[in-house]
This record gives sequence, structure tokens and C-alpha cells, in this order.
Amino acid sequence: MGVQKPMKVLIFSDLHIHPHKRSSERLDDCIEVLDWVFRTATEREIKNIVFLGDLFHDRQKIDVLTYQKTFDVLERHLDGKKNLFLLLGNHDLWHYQKLDVSSVNPLRSLPGIKVINAPSVEVIKEGDEEFPFGFLPYTHNPIEDLKAVEKDWKIKGGKNMKVLGGHISVDGAVWNVKYKTMSEVTIEHDGDMVRVGSDIFSNWDRVFLGHYHAEQKLDEKVEYVGSPLQLSFGEAFQSKHIVVFDTSEGECEYIENTFSPRHYILKEDELADHDLEGHFVRLEVEDIASRQMTEIRQNLLENSKVSSLEIKQVQKQEDHAIKDAKAILYKEEEMLEKYVEQANSESLDKETLIRIGTEICRETE
Repeated sequence: MGVQKPMKVLIFSDLHIHPHKRSSERLDDCIEVLDWVFRTATEREIKNIVFLGDLFHDRQKIDVLTYQKTFDVLERHLDGKKNLFLLLGNHDLWHYQKLDVSSVNPLRSLPGIKVINAPSVEVIKEGDEEFPFGFLPYTHNPIEDLKAVEKDWKIKGGKNMKVLGGHISVDGAVWNVKYKTMSEVTIEHDGDMVRVGSDIFSNWDRVFLGHYHAEQKLDEKVEYVGSPLQLSFGEAFQSKHIVVFDTSEGECEYIENTFSPRHYILKEDELADHDLEGHFVRLEVEDIASRQMTEIRQNLLENSKVSSLEIKQVQKQEDHAIKDAKAILYKEEEMLEKYVEQANSESLDKETLIRIGTEICRETE
């Protein structure tokens, strides 16, 4: 009798399949990633795949080509030898706050697909091995819904490592890397406004989340898996991956997507630093009306062969400096008052000094 291999689970999230940028090529990029996920699972002899929400992008309409191409990939790979657990994300739902109707629900007809539409624990099986895995679909009250998962865990979990997959917003996570925008998440719970931080998962050993597209670790045991390909300029320069989780060791292997088109936000003097063929470029310039723009555009589209090009005018650095200076001058009286308070001696009249200082500032404008 052979030695039982450690059970491994492939985890990914937020594919958002649709013709991004109204392009059938972008639809094919998403389909290629989906195919890559299954090919990776086959190559590594992984039977169980967990998807953490937002398979499709449009909540209330999906075009026929998108659905058929997705169905074809799933039908080709799901031959009874693999299991796919589809957790519901907000983009999968018809009703914003109800889980009973979703775009992925019809996919249950394919062998091996399990749609997770309620907070629950599923026992993942491979050979003689079993591993309970908690699931938290998109919710406006994760604190309350986590209680339902905990309750189910008491029935199915046993003494195993407590692992959870969810699709929610967590306070303090980065949801826009370019602008370093942090999420602020509070909910009304038991009559109080409560912060939804990573500490709500204190009872769990490992937590994998979908919803925010930037892969990130919130603490030593809670992480956002991130989208498996760059979907917009908001994800420019981000590395994308899928996760192979070893249920016996509790360790992760991150497999990078090295083939999907990327997004670049560049200045003119940075263009030569990157191989831009087949990628999406946003060029930031100070003068969009410059005569050079036509030549630059033609060079990028014809010679560099970028997939798409946007040219965006940004403020000159000196404009920012002038704006900042004006902001200071608007507070000139406050500045003068603070200066006089610090520098004034008892022999000088405070109000007179402020008046003289204000008059000097007015004369120099």
C-alpha cells in the first residue's frame, strides 16, 4: 500500500470574467487564466480547487460569449477527478444582500462543482484524507455570519487546523495600491458600530480572503489572495498569483502569473525601461498638446505594439508647489499670530505686529 500524499488545495479569487475594456482579447485573458488554474492543478496532482468569489464581473447581465467560454473550460477540466468549490462574491449575486440567486448557480450541473451560498463548513476529500474548510460568502455582517461557520465547525471540524475562505471587506486593508488607499470598515452589530478588523478571525488558524484585488497579508494568518491577473490600471505593477495550500503543514506556495498582460503607468522618460509589447500603458505627461505626443503615440502603438494606450495630462510639479504655497498664504493671519506669540516680547504690541505683518503680505501678492 502506497504512502498517502499530503492533501493540497489550490486557492484563487476574483477572476471577474468579462470583456474588460470592451475587448474580446481581454475576455480571452481571463479564460486563459482559468485554464491555467486547472492545468496547474493537474500538473501537481491537486484534486480540490477553492475559488473565493467574483467569478464573473457583471452582477445583472453576462453576455453569451463570456458564459459559454467559461462553461467550456470548466466542462473540459471537470471530468469527475477534480472538485471546484465556488464561494459567492458580491459580483456573483443578483440581489445585493441575498445569496439565493447567483450567476454561478447553474454551473452546479457540472460534475465536481459545489456552490457555497451560505456560511458553512465543507469537508474536502482526497483519497482517504478529509479536511474541513470553512466558508464565508459575501456578507454585510461577517461577525454574525462567522458564528454560523463556527457552529458548523463544531459539527464537522474535529481537531483539524481551522482554515477559512471568505469574501469580505476588512478594515485597514489596502484596496488601491497606487494611491495607497486603506479600507475603513465598520458595521452596526448589537446596536453598536463595530470595526471589522482581522481580529474577528482570532479563532481561526489560517484565513484566505477574496474581494480586494491587491494580494496582501493583514497579519501572520489572514491574507487577501488577490486577483490572478491585473484587471485595471488600479492594479498596475502588482504581482499576481494563485496559492497552493498544504493542509498537513499549513504552508503556502505562491505560483506567479507570468503570462497575462500587465498595466503600466509611466512618464515619458520611463518608457524605455520596460518591454511594453502586448501590455496596457497609461502615459502621464505635463503637456498633452505637445507636438511630440503624436510621434510618441505612433511609436508606442506601431513599434512597441502596446495593447492599449491612454495619455493623461498631470499637473506640473511647480503647479503643486504654487498650490501648496497659496494654501499657506490663505492662512497668513494664523501664521503671523503664531509667530508673534512665539517671538513677541512684552514691550511690543501684539495686535500692531499682526496688522503690520498682514499689510506686508498683501503688498507682496
